[in-house]
Parts: sequence; C-alpha cells; structure tokens
Amino acid sequence: MKEQREMSSGEEWASVLGAVTVLSLIALISLTAVGGWSWVARFLESSAPAWIQAFGSIAAIVAALIIVQSQHSLELKRRRAEERAEQLRRLRALMVVFFSAARTCEEVARKIGREHIYWPLEADLVREVRSRLMSIDPTHVPIGKLVLLIEECVLKLQLCAKLTDELSTPRPEKTQNVVRSALMGAAQECWLGMYEATRAERRLVSGREIESEESVFVDLKASRKHLDQIRKDFENGQRAAKDSELL
Repeated sequence: MKEQREMSSGEEWASVLGAVTVLSLIALISLTAVGGWSWVARFLESSAPAWIQAFGSIAAIVAALIIVQSQHSLELKRRRAEERAEQLRRLRALMVVFFSAARTCEEVARKIGREHIYWPLEADLVREVRSRLMSIDPTHVPIGKLVLLIEECVLKLQLCAKLTDELSTPRPEKTQNVVRSALMGAAQECWLGMYEATRAERRLVSGREIESEESVFVDLKASRKHLDQIRKDFENGQRAAKDSELL
C-alpha cells in the first residue's frame, strides 16, 4: 500500500504540472477576452504555440524525472526490506543452532558420573551440533562477532566430543571434572552466541544498525560479564512460559 501511494504521488505531480499549464493558458485567454489586452492577443496568435510546446516539454521532463526518482526510491526500499528479512531469517536460524548446541553440552555434562551411559552416543550428539554450526556459511552471517563465536564454539565442541569419547573407559573423578568443565565452557560460549544473535535480531527489528562500531573482542568481553544473568533471565522466561501453559 505504501509503495502504491508513493507511485501515485509521482503521477499526481505530473498531472498537477499539466493542469497548471493548461489553466494558465485558459486564464490568459479569459483575461484577454475581458480586458481587451491586444498584446496578449498578438502573443497568442504568434508565439503561444511555441511556448505551449516548450512548457509542455518541460512539464513532461519534470514529471518523468519525478516518476523515475520515485521508482528508484521504491526499488531501494524494496531491496533493503528484502535484505533485512533475509538477515532476520539467518539470525533466527543461528539462534536455534546456538541454543541446541548449548543445551546438548549441558545435558551431556550432567550425565557425567552416572551409570549405564553410552558415551560414544553422547559424543555423537556433540559432533552433530558442531556439524550444524560448521554448515553455516560465514559470509551469510551479518555480524563479525557472530562469525568469531561460531569459530570458537566449533573448536570447543570438537574438543568436547573427543573428551566425551574418552569416558567410554572408566575415568577417575578428576578426569570427569575436566570433561564436565569443558562441556560447560562450550555451553557458555554457545549461550553467548545465542545472546548476541538475539540482540542483533532485536536491533534489526527496531530498525537500528546491527553491527557495533566497537571492537569485536571488546564487545564480546563486555557481554561475557553479563552472561550468567543472561542465562538466568532466559531460564526464568522459560519457566514462566511453562507455568502459563499449565494455567
């Protein structure tokens, strides 16, 4: 609807210019008839056709320029809207992948120390979420910090998968704690990725720029300071949603 209104505004301007030209000539003829202005009559007889053609040509050129400019503006807006929609889709898909990776790492970490766990399968789960992150084309990620986080998560998940495989053989508690710590560290990094993707999505939806002017590393350092609170708020939101469904 908005694009149609803008297109019609250009056409309206063209109509206005043509109407002004015609009305000016009609007014001039009327004044000549009423006032008996001989110089106007001579003008209408000799030079009027040329002037009418000149004014008509100018009006047509101006109208064409207005319409072309309006079409160009609409095309730019359409492209920007499509680009923003594509960025939103990619960010939301990335949020899901980060969330899945974080949850998987935490669930595997909680199983350490339990009996009757088939650890090769748990290691495969970690490899699966790692492969999902690796399948994301970095050139399609709209923010540099998210590319950095994907790379860090991929490396941490690779290490976690190898360590989880080692639990197939009974290991001392100290070794189990090392594996648990590695898994929780990878989960923290994935939670940070989800947080950054969510923040970028909110900025994009509100019409703001999604790339910060700050250094990628400085910005991530500041985000890590609030990571525990971010995670806590997320879990509280999930519990509140579940409680509302029960009610």
